[in-house]
Amino acid sequence: MVSFAAMSTPHTVSAEEFLPRDTADVVRTVRDSRGRAERLTVVGGEPLDDGLALPDHRAVVSLRRMNAVLDINLGRRTVRVQAGAKLSDIDRRLGAHGLGLPIVGDHRDITAGGFASVGGVSSASHRYGLFTDQIVDLEYVDTDGRIGTCGRHHHTDRFHRILGAGGRAGIITALTLDAIDIDKDHTWLTTDANRFLDFDSFVEHAHAEILRPGNAALQVGRWVDTAPLKVSRPVGTGQVQLGTVRFGQWSSLYPTTPTRSLRARREVGTRTRKSLGAIASAASGRAGMPVRNAAAGALMFAPKVLTLRDAEYLADTVISSSERGPAYRVGIFAPLSSYSSVFYRLHDLFSGHRERTGCFTVISAMTYGVRSAYLRAEADARHLPVEDHGLITFTCRLRPSALPSELLRDIVAGIDDICVSEHALRYESED
Repeated sequence: MVSFAAMSTPHTVSAEEFLPRDTADVVRTVRDSRGRAERLTVVGGEPLDDGLALPDHRAVVSLRRMNAVLDINLGRRTVRVQAGAKLSDIDRRLGAHGLGLPIVGDHRDITAGGFASVGGVSSASHRYGLFTDQIVDLEYVDTDGRIGTCGRHHHTDRFHRILGAGGRAGIITALTLDAIDIDKDHTWLTTDANRFLDFDSFVEHAHAEILRPGNAALQVGRWVDTAPLKVSRPVGTGQVQLGTVRFGQWSSLYPTTPTRSLRARREVGTRTRKSLGAIASAASGRAGMPVRNAAAGALMFAPKVLTLRDAEYLADTVISSSERGPAYRVGIFAPLSSYSSVFYRLHDLFSGHRERTGCFTVISAMTYGVRSAYLRAEADARHLPVEDHGLITFTCRLRPSALPSELLRDIVAGIDDICVSEHALRYESED
C-alpha cells in the first residue's frame, strides 16, 4: 500500500516528480510506486519557494497538467473539473455563462483538488460554508491505485473521509462543483470597516459580526501584533527598543450600486494595491521586513469600493507579497459559543512563547464566520456540540532557527489542549 501526503505547491529539493495528465496516469503512478519506501506527496500547481523545502527523498505527484474544465452544466448549475484546475480559471470560465463559484481561496493559484483536500474556507463562508459544501461528487484514486467515486448522495461515508483528509485517503482527480448565478466583475461592494488598537475590542466586535452578519456579501477580520523592534544607535551607543505595534480591522462588504465616482475610486484603489504588492515583493531579507509589514498594514485601510472578484483575491495583491519567509500557521474552527475564549487562548499561547523564547516576530490573525453543513456533520460525528463556527487562523513569523522541535511540540500540545477543552476543530489549511 502507498502512503500519501498532500501539500499545495511546496518547493522541492531533488525530488522525483510525476506529472500525470489524466486519471489513468495517476493510477499507473500509484501502482508503480507501491514498492517504494517513500511517500507520494501530492501537489496542485507550480512549485513555490517560501524558504521551506521538502526532504529530497520524496516522490512528488504534481497535478498541474490535470487542469481542464471538463463540463459546464447550465441547467444544473454545476461544473466538472480536473483536480489540478485553478479555481480562478474555473471561475472565469463560469463567468462567461453568468455563473461563479460561491467559495474560492484568497489567492489565484489554489486548485480545486487542493482546496477540497483541506476543506476550503473564504470570506464568504458565513453565507455558503466551506468549499467542501459546494462539491456534488468526486473521483479519486486510492492508495492501492483503484479508481473510485463518491458524493453527497452515494458512498457518503467515503465522501466525508476523503474531503478534508489532506490527501491521506486518496488522490482526488476530478470534482463536480456547484455554481451560483453571479456576475463577479459587475457586482459592486462597499466596505464597512472598523479599526482597533486593542485586542479585546477587536475580538468582541468580530464575535458580534459573525453572530449577526446581516446581508454582508463578505466579511473578514485581521489582527497584527509585532514584536518589539530593536534599532541600532550610532556606533558605541548600543540599541534602543521600540514598542509593540498592535492593530486590527474588521471589514464587512455589502452590495452597492456603482456610480461614476465609485468606478473611479475602484481604479485608484486597484493601482495602489498593485503598487504596494510590487514594493513588498522587492523588499527582501530582514532589512525589507518593515516595508513588507507596512504594505500589509496599508491593505487593512483600503479599499472602500471594489468588485466582488477584486474582493475575493484582495489578499493575493499585497499579503502574499508581504508575508514571505518561514512561518508557523494554524487554523481553528471555534464553536461560536466559545469563539472568544479560543481566540484569547491562542493569542496568549503564541505571544507567551514569543516573550519567553523570541521564536516569533510578527503574530497575525485572520478570522471569518463559517456556517457549514459539512462542519456541523463533522462535529456531530465527533460527539461535539453542533453549531456554527468562526475560523481563527494565526500566522507567526519565525526567527531563523528559533523553533526547535521540543518547543514546537509544546506549542502543538497547547493547541490540542485548547481544541479539546473548547470543542474546537483543527483546520488543515492548504498553506
